[in-house]
Amino acid sequence: MKDFLNTLAVKAGIGTSTVMEENIEGLKTWGVTIYDERLEDAFDYGDLSIVISQLMAEGDDFNSLKAKGVIEEKAEEKQTVEESEAEAIIDRTVNYLNNRQFEPGFAYEYRNELKEADEQLEEGDIIYTDDGYRIAIREDDDIVLKQADFEDVFSYMDIADSFYIDFDEAEVIPYGEEYVNTSYINERFNLLSSSNHAFNSEGFRISYTLNKSGIDVHISRNEDGVNIYGDLSLHNVKPVFKWLYEENDVKNCYFNLSFKTTEKIGASIGRYGNYHLKFKDADASSFKSLIASVIEKQKDEVEATIPICQIKTPIPNVPTAFLNLDLLIKLYVSGKAELVLYNSHSIGFETRNGNVRFINDTQRDLDAIIQASAKAALGLNVNLEAATFRIADLELDGGVRALVKSTLHLYEKNGDVKSESSAYALSTLEELSDGNPDVKVCGDLSLNYLLDLIINTSKTQMAKYAFSKTYSILDEDNQIFNNLSHIENGHFVKKCTRNNRPVITDMDEVKSTRIVLNSYAEVLKQDEVFQIEVISLPEGYLKEDLVYSSLDNSIASVSNGLIRPLSPGSVKIKVHTRDGKYSAYVNILVSTQ
Repeated sequence: MKDFLNTLAVKAGIGTSTVMEENIEGLKTWGVTIYDERLEDAFDYGDLSIVISQLMAEGDDFNSLKAKGVIEEKAEEKQTVEESEAEAIIDRTVNYLNNRQFEPGFAYEYRNELKEADEQLEEGDIIYTDDGYRIAIREDDDIVLKQADFEDVFSYMDIADSFYIDFDEAEVIPYGEEYVNTSYINERFNLLSSSNHAFNSEGFRISYTLNKSGIDVHISRNEDGVNIYGDLSLHNVKPVFKWLYEENDVKNCYFNLSFKTTEKIGASIGRYGNYHLKFKDADASSFKSLIASVIEKQKDEVEATIPICQIKTPIPNVPTAFLNLDLLIKLYVSGKAELVLYNSHSIGFETRNGNVRFINDTQRDLDAIIQASAKAALGLNVNLEAATFRIADLELDGGVRALVKSTLHLYEKNGDVKSESSAYALSTLEELSDGNPDVKVCGDLSLNYLLDLIINTSKTQMAKYAFSKTYSILDEDNQIFNNLSHIENGHFVKKCTRNNRPVITDMDEVKSTRIVLNSYAEVLKQDEVFQIEVISLPEGYLKEDLVYSSLDNSIASVSNGLIRPLSPGSVKIKVHTRDGKYSAYVNILVSTQ
């Protein structure tokens, strides 16, 4: 039973420890009765239904859990629960807990009757003004008005609702300086934006459009050859909440926000074209110093936090209540990269018996072109406001981060290669080394999702009752690619293939390379083959005088000129005469696509 309880606690956001006993204790403090002497025993559906009903706190029994679909219909109360079915029940239970629905409601009681501003006020009297509730306090011999605390005004409040935000009805306050020309064509995506919601912030041009279901944001900046672009879409935003307060005590609170986002951040750097010839002809020893002299002056890295707007929407069934959203984009780019992240979120928390559990059910999908380190994240603060007081809030940073460590491979005249790490972006090094036979580059990728969540910041009523928590849910330990993270020529390969290369010793005899082939470079998929065709040979030689060999048979093999890819990577196929006087090479890149 203890394995079941531990998994249930972790998935329900009650247990956050790696220690099983601590997670089970968390269930106890949540209000679940657990008999320690039975933790090692198997359990039946009757035992399980007691645990789940106490967790839900809805007075359920075995039959009502069947009716809710948490326990399958064919189950018998005294039947032992199989492991596979126990896992399915946990998932159904957590899904029910994290997707609660409440009947809309609004009830409250003032602690004392409100006074009018023009009445004679005594110490402790409360009035309502355009700036919110004020309480009369005595200072020396005078009565003065100060901002009232929630506890000064209300003795009871019970509010609940669930709805989809209608962005057409929302008040949107942009951050930044508005500019006049608000109709333009985005050259990269060829999208026409015609909206008066446009402004400048942090050096970026920002525009957004609203429709009933959400907001679409576009950002762009292009200066000194660095083009940065981004799109953020926030749609289908649905808050669900219930707050019950009575006599200086929060009886319970449930606050969950479901929404869908698309986050797209990209960058391209096109300012090194004029340097190409200089780098193409540089030998390995001078390449590094040239790189430093050029890139240090340019400073390719861009990091920015871009506030977008504030969105204030009325809550349909709770007068004087609003849901407020603060929206921002966080980005970092150091070279050519594009990250596109699709999210479907359900984020929130529930309190009970002085404890907090977090809600996190997020589905993700990622498209990426990565040749440099980059980060794209959505920053969102959502707060529930009632009667001018901030009741509860959620603050999250969620996105994706790519860290690419670059390596330079510098080839000496004797064919030996010296490999060393580089602080410069892989895309920049590839651009500058293109065509230089003595310089190759590769990269190693660390790619992970990000999700940091703060429940109830210090500005909220919930924080006053110690219901604040911070969670780092996803970080660099949550790698997306664990087995295939090495990059060569824009493709993922299993291992680095930049090895020492053979040296042609007699340059006088072969410097003209008289073996003429149909191709000297090919990109092949693993299920393709390629036949080398000989166009012409030096005088006195026949095709039968040629020898074919692969410099790395683990990547591709060759037989009678037929190349067969074996694994991702790059390799040279050598074609030479038996006497060694003439030779030619075919460069092969085996891709993962």
